[in-house]
Order: sequence, then C-alpha cells, then structure tokens
Amino acid sequence: MESTKRSLYKTISWHLLHMFMVALIALIVTGSVKIAAILASAELVWESFAYFLHERAWAKFGKKVN
Repeated sequence: MESTKRSLYKTISWHLLHMFMVALIALIVTGSVKIAAILASAELVWESFAYFLHERAWAKFGKKVN
C-alpha cells in the first residue's frame, strides 16, 4: 500500500506538471506570459473544485459500480 506522504508528493507533482502543460499551451496559443499564467492558475483552481465534486459523486454513487 502506498504511503500518504508518497500520495501527497505524487499529487503535488502531477498538479505542477499539469499546470506547466496548460501554461505552455496557453503561451503558444496566446503569445502572452501573463495570460498563460492566469489561465494555468484558473485551471488549477477549477480542476481542484471539479475533482472534489467528482470524488463526492463517486462516494455517493460509485458504490453501485461492481
């Protein structure tokens, strides 16, 4: 079983990697570092909120999945 500390580090590294990827794509598309940073930050907040809702839905309805 994976430790809580390892899971936390993996979560943080995944979010940093994902935020970098979003920022890079936004930079390529817009050509603006400022807009890329804003979009990456907003996406991180939105993704965290969406993940929380996803987890709550699975906690409520996921028990039905065999």
